[in-house]
Amino acid sequence: MMLAGRRQRVRTTDSKERLFEAAMELLGSRSPEAVSVDQIATAAGVSKGTVYYNFGSKDELISQILHYGAGKLMHTLRELAKEKDPYQALKTMVEFAMEFVARYPSFAQLWMQEQLEAEETNHFAQTPLHHQVTTLLIEVLDRLVQLEEVEKLPVASTIFGAALFTARLSSAGRDDLAHDQVVRAVLLTVDGLLATRPHARN
Repeated sequence: MMLAGRRQRVRTTDSKERLFEAAMELLGSRSPEAVSVDQIATAAGVSKGTVYYNFGSKDELISQILHYGAGKLMHTLRELAKEKDPYQALKTMVEFAMEFVARYPSFAQLWMQEQLEAEETNHFAQTPLHHQVTTLLIEVLDRLVQLEEVEKLPVASTIFGAALFTARLSSAGRDDLAHDQVVRAVLLTVDGLLATRPHARN
C-alpha cells in the first residue's frame, strides 16, 4: 500500500470519472486479475504514465476506483436522506442503491469481495462504505421509529445488505427479482418496525 503523500493523485473529477467508468466496463466481463492498468488507462483515455505515477500499482488503482465509486453512491444517498418524509427517504435510498448496482455491477462485486476480506478480520462493520451507509440509514430511521440502540445497526445493515445483494443477483440475470418487488420486500422490514415499535417523536 502506498504511503499518503508519496504521489499526487489524479485530481480532476473528469479523469477520475473516466477511470471509474472504464474500470467498471472492463471488470464487468473479466476478473480483476485479467484486467491490466494499461487496459484501464487506454479505455479511459488517460495516459498510462499518469496512471502509474498517481497510483503506482493496480491494487492501489482499484482501491481508489472503489473509493471514488463509494463517493458517488454516498453523495446521492445523502441528498435523498434529506427528504422530509423519512419513509419516502428510505424508499428512494433503496431504489437508488439498487439502480447504482444495476448500472455498476462490477462495483458491487468488488465491494462485496472487500467485505468478505474484512469479515475474515472481524472488521466488517468498520469498513468505510458500510459504516457511512448504515450511519445514514440510522439517521433516517431515527426520524421514523423508536429503536433500541442495539437494534439500530442490525436493522440498517439488513436494509443495506438486502438492497445491495438482491440488486447484484438481479444484475446477474435473475429475472425473478424484479426491481419493484425487491424494493417492497426490503421495505417490509420497515413496515414491521412501524407495526411493532413506537413511532419517532417529531
